[in-house]
Amino acid sequence: MSNVIYAKQALPDNTPIIVYNLSITENLNELSTLTFNFDDSVQNKVATLMMSPQTSVMVPETGQTFRLTNVNPTSLGNRRSYQVSAIHIGTDLHDKYVEKRLYNTQSLDDCMKFITDGTSFKYVIHDSFKNYSFSDGFGGDFADSLLMNTLKDDFGFELYFDNLTIHIYKQIGALDQFVFIDGYNASKIAWTEDYSNIRTYIKGLGKQNDNGTYAATAEFKSPNADIWGVKQAATVQDDRFTDGESLLSYIKGQLQDYPIIQYTMERAEFEHGAKFSDVNSIKVGNSGLLKDRLGVDVDTRIVGMTYYPQDPKQTDTLTFGNKLFDYAHNLALQNNAHKVNQNIGESVKQLTADVSSIMNNGIWYIWS
Repeated sequence: MSNVIYAKQALPDNTPIIVYNLSITENLNELSTLTFNFDDSVQNKVATLMMSPQTSVMVPETGQTFRLTNVNPTSLGNRRSYQVSAIHIGTDLHDKYVEKRLYNTQSLDDCMKFITDGTSFKYVIHDSFKNYSFSDGFGGDFADSLLMNTLKDDFGFELYFDNLTIHIYKQIGALDQFVFIDGYNASKIAWTEDYSNIRTYIKGLGKQNDNGTYAATAEFKSPNADIWGVKQAATVQDDRFTDGESLLSYIKGQLQDYPIIQYTMERAEFEHGAKFSDVNSIKVGNSGLLKDRLGVDVDTRIVGMTYYPQDPKQTDTLTFGNKLFDYAHNLALQNNAHKVNQNIGESVKQLTADVSSIMNNGIWYIWS
């Protein structure tokens, strides 16, 4: 199946490309990517000449524009096939290197003005954020890195790009937006659990005074220490903090006191006639319910998806993000495991008694 996208270079003209195998991958807080194929048919002759650096392509079904990153032509006898990869136009924010720095306490709006000044990018801050104090200054890096690696973590927001507009929220998406049941409108729900980095206790030190003492100190022991035991994280020292309450709030956010759990579905018929299509809202950031055939019932969140906007026969795939550790659920699992172990123990005892009785009474069975 083939469809059309539009290529554009520096000149203000759009060239249609007849493509196939087009897919888009989106991940939370990342730039989406695009892949597609096309052949050097008569209709695509101009398009083959446009496979060059800085060419952009627009997907009409989504309205989003992507910048070419890789082009792989392959000879197929009397014609050539092109396999193309592209990244969202938001990558153009990397074209600006921010040499200057902002110091002291700054608002998110001030920081966004600072990194987008002189570019074609606009931004919308949808929620309220507290100001942030930069002890070493803010700047000295590419604008996209400052946005996605510095501001995102310092102010604690999530973001997505709508072409050249950056949207900033405390959290993207909405609750209770989908229901997937294994064997009904989904298949092969699976998950992985990573216990390797669980920490349940942390100390924090604020600004250091001239005499070597600290203006603020804090420590926090997670309630999950009752489950995992006391596992100490590295002590945090940060000169931005001069009061214990702010420092305590900060170090709580640095502590991972739960396992990292990621869910996936191999196949999900959540659109194109699916039975739950009228209630399922499938967007990165949305939360909802997964239920498998073994009775596992999980509230989780979409953090990634690959979809095929031009081919309804292709099945879109989803990746679900970490589910925060649920103490009650874990305790229920432990109690259930304990009951199972007790039942197994009773069964073993009964089996041992039966075997002893048989041996003592001289009763032998021959199995054929």
